[in-house]
Amino acid sequence: MKKTKEAEMKLLYTDIRTSLTEILTKEAQGLVAQGKRVFYIAPNSLSFEKEHAVLECLSQQASFAITVTRFAQMARYLVLNDISERSSLDDIGLGMAFYKCLSEIDSKDLRVYGAIKQDPQFIQQLIEIYHEMTTAKLSFLDLESLTDADKRSDLLLIFEKITAYLNQGQVSQGSPLSYLIDAIEENKVSSDFSKIALVIDGFTRFSAEEEHLVDLLHRKGVEIIIGVYATKKAYTSPFSEGNLYQASVEFLRHLAYKYQTKAEDACQEHENLDAFAKASRLLESAYDFSEISLDVDDKDREDLQIWSCLTQKEELELVARTIRQKLHQEANLSYKNFRILLGDVESYKLSLQTIFNQYQIPFYLGKSESMAHHPLTQFVESMGRLKRYYFRQEDLINLLRTGLYTDLSQEEIDSFEQYIRYLGIDGLSNFKQEFTKNHHGKFDLEKLNELRVRVLSPLETLLSSRKQKTENILTKWNNFLKDASVTKQLHSLSKTMEVAEQERQEEVWKAFCHVMEQFATVFLKVLSLL
Repeated sequence: MKKTKEAEMKLLYTDIRTSLTEILTKEAQGLVAQGKRVFYIAPNSLSFEKEHAVLECLSQQASFAITVTRFAQMARYLVLNDISERSSLDDIGLGMAFYKCLSEIDSKDLRVYGAIKQDPQFIQQLIEIYHEMTTAKLSFLDLESLTDADKRSDLLLIFEKITAYLNQGQVSQGSPLSYLIDAIEENKVSSDFSKIALVIDGFTRFSAEEEHLVDLLHRKGVEIIIGVYATKKAYTSPFSEGNLYQASVEFLRHLAYKYQTKAEDACQEHENLDAFAKASRLLESAYDFSEISLDVDDKDREDLQIWSCLTQKEELELVARTIRQKLHQEANLSYKNFRILLGDVESYKLSLQTIFNQYQIPFYLGKSESMAHHPLTQFVESMGRLKRYYFRQEDLINLLRTGLYTDLSQEEIDSFEQYIRYLGIDGLSNFKQEFTKNHHGKFDLEKLNELRVRVLSPLETLLSSRKQKTENILTKWNNFLKDASVTKQLHSLSKTMEVAEQERQEEVWKAFCHVMEQFATVFLKVLSLL
């Protein structure tokens, strides 16, 4: 392999009242002037905000040579050659793969885990172990060091089985970062590394994979600049334990020692310290037990305030009133200029919605939402229970109540439910029989039998099937979704919703389709569904 001269590794630090992004953007522009293509790397949680901040710092508000991205997305921008076509699994697919492999292992062959081999929580723990070992670049043979011989034997058998399955099926499970690392190590990246540079912002530690990639790119000749927030006082102090900047300082010292380079102080002199600069210095002083004297005036106390409230309601009302007052006092402000950090979003959610709506303050709660109560989730769960419990009445009613199965009106669903509850009809064989019993002419049997056929036809085709190939099951499932008008009903359900809610429904449908694709990848080893 051709040896490449190692490029420069530059380490920078600055205090938190100096814009690190502005400093690193100037460094990036300098690299662009040298003919480099710059990848400005930010942590996953900050990439979108960081892109906006970098663009604001650019002299022309844009640059085709600077790409703000994350480590994991770098593979999208580098040209990969001669990489074999492999279907990719995420955690959903990996869970299915573990389930499939464990179902093929006889319970007697597992000394400890035989009774729980298909328990969802056990499979989740296996996924976590898998990720931890691959991220740390460990082999599954390292499990030999486990002191419990029975657990060691079981885990080795399980991981040997899953590894063989993934390899034989040309199925890959790994992060985009691991794919990029493998491609670089196997010389399958055609990009000229001498024309690439990395600017890394916002990190105080690297994962094992991220550090491996940085080291690999450095050895390939990629110029790298890493910036963190820290003060000169913290960096030069012989004692960092408990320091406000401890994580940043230890990160810098580790990199400086590893690459035999010196971290540079990029702090700027500030003629006047604002309230936040004073607060940060006082906090640092409190953490490192040093003494510092700073004048805190009324303006500082106005900029940085601490409120003490007796109740959550009182606290949120004070926040709401303050937002409205500031909007009234400063015409250049808008609602998007305000950020509220909550220690526990769930506990504040209901009160915040009530009080902010009362004060007519538009807001967005940035939190992941559970799909457990979504009609599509209930639809799938009802289908599973219908098959498992042999067409139980309650499961069929729950399926119809989702509003996603067939285009029956609510009135038709209610009349059908009333009749089957009246007669206590249970089981597929009973539902297949024509409805003939009436109660003083109360029920329209002709209409009810028509509904019975409409309800049963798609279900009978899907659920009455015996064991068959996975490909046939997936084909029948796909046809069932069409025959039962699921996509049509989901569209009708979301049509009257607001735009934000429609987007949420679209995300749910995408998630559902993704699960089906992962199922097809695991059990068919092809990605050709939906």
